[in-house]
Amino acid sequence: MGIKPSYIRELLVLLTLKLFNDLRTITKMIISIRQLILLLFISVLPALSYAEENKIGGDFKLTSQLNEPYSSIEARGKVILLFFGFTHCPDICPNTLSAVQTALGQLNEDAKHVQPIFITVDPQRDTPEILRSYLKYFGNNFIGLTGSSKEIDEVVKQFQGFYYYEGNVEEGLYTVDHTSNLYIISPEGEVTNIIPYGLPPNVITEAIQKQLVEIKT
Repeated sequence: MGIKPSYIRELLVLLTLKLFNDLRTITKMIISIRQLILLLFISVLPALSYAEENKIGGDFKLTSQLNEPYSSIEARGKVILLFFGFTHCPDICPNTLSAVQTALGQLNEDAKHVQPIFITVDPQRDTPEILRSYLKYFGNNFIGLTGSSKEIDEVVKQFQGFYYYEGNVEEGLYTVDHTSNLYIISPEGEVTNIIPYGLPPNVITEAIQKQLVEIKT
């Protein structure tokens, strides 16, 4: 007796379904591993206390959106969330600032112990007035900073960041490729964490809460 065609079809269907389910399982495992790697990167990243010449961070002085001198020392005792960007940025900057805004909302009353700071890497266009108008969309507690190109270069170098222009700068037809990390700075002024772009707001919230525990104890 030969094997019935209907039996072969059913067997093929079962094998196809099994293969499909196996592929789904493998895909879920890959996604889970990727998320785990990102979380491990965030949770185990130390304070980055390399040799002094390689140390990330440090105090800085620039000009605020109120057109007044501002020093990071003024935020001592608070957790600083530092981000480099520019107001013409189409996605990374507004997305990150929105994530910070959401994270601050999740902190409720503890948000008063946090100071978000936005440093422009496009001082030619981002005047104090432009920064003030831009940041008001993300809340009243953001500090926007600008300065001369030399001053900003020094701060970017302190945090081992980068930025460069693409396009015609002289005609104002350009964009800026820049560091997209969010720096978590302790109340003592030390960088304790660096959060890559694209992670959800609750990751920012958890990083802040670890620092707030030290404030309250």
